[in-house]
Amino acid sequence: MILDFHLSMNALRHLILATGIFTLLAPAARAGHEMEGDGKDTLCGGTSVREWFPDDPRGSITVGGQFSSHLNGVYVDAITGLWAPQQRDAFLFLNSRYHYEDNSQKISSTGLGFRKLLPGHDVILGANAYYDALQSGHGSDFNQLGLGAEVLTKWVDARFNYYLPEDDQVQIGRRSEREFRSSVGSGVLRTTSSARSFATREAALEGFNAEVGVLLPLCKYTELRIYGGYYHYENPFGSDFEGFKARVEARLLPGVIADVEYWDDAALMGGHWTAGVRASIPFSLYNLATGRNPFEGFADSFTPREREFQERMGDMVERSHRIQTTSSGDLPEGSSSRTETTIAAQSRRFSGSGDRAGGGGGPLE
Repeated sequence: MILDFHLSMNALRHLILATGIFTLLAPAARAGHEMEGDGKDTLCGGTSVREWFPDDPRGSITVGGQFSSHLNGVYVDAITGLWAPQQRDAFLFLNSRYHYEDNSQKISSTGLGFRKLLPGHDVILGANAYYDALQSGHGSDFNQLGLGAEVLTKWVDARFNYYLPEDDQVQIGRRSEREFRSSVGSGVLRTTSSARSFATREAALEGFNAEVGVLLPLCKYTELRIYGGYYHYENPFGSDFEGFKARVEARLLPGVIADVEYWDDAALMGGHWTAGVRASIPFSLYNLATGRNPFEGFADSFTPREREFQERMGDMVERSHRIQTTSSGDLPEGSSSRTETTIAAQSRRFSGSGDRAGGGGGPLE
């Protein structure tokens, strides 16, 4: 599958941003790295090198797919660590995602996330904000703001995401129809012509979804979680979309995750059921800046082991990665036009032999 040029430009935008961060901070990071041999690991002002280039919590690059009965897609999700204190109990990161669907829909998301590990507790509090850009299968462009909050613990997770698109409706189709009617009365023929125009429009849906899940203690090497939740999206063309959603997520290996999801409204996800699978590998901007392997720990992602709770600081952010849109039926456009034409019928009645050639006929009645 070849991604569209538009999607490539969105990926390039994130690459330029990450490269800019790297270019600005890499010299200082290398200097700090060289000083580590002298027992120093600081930049100007006493800031730790690893605070601005955290190698723990780790960033990640994830490749995955989502498959429904009428819609399939693939995506790349990147978490780039931007800041973490020496005690590793907080994590600021840049998150970008590029998603392509087989109905030609393309989605790019860029945002900032922050997670805080509560001291002495296996509890992570997180918040995030995203700019989402969508090019729908109809070629319409939509932008939206996404805001999210999450609570992650060893046994229970909770998430809430809100999506606020621009209040735009894009015309994706147009048709017109003309109707003719004729009638005859009192020697007059009347013909009436009326024309009407209709448009079909598309809009992104404002709304939210939320879920709560629990960890099932089946195997220490496999994290199996079951989620239940609720969603509500405002539909400008009809009844709102709202209902129950459920998800089962299995982390088969530290870097291999499979899930199955159910939504009450099949129109939102291309079907009631969606299956997903993804693989995640570590990525460290700190290692890249200091000349080390940025994918250090790659093998650990595919080795059966029990994860430490702190590793969840770098987990992929769970959102609705398919931006929700809907389209209208035929909507009347403007006012209808009406044209009426009348034709009067005239008749003459003659007696006798009628008209004669050259004139000189009988009397005209």
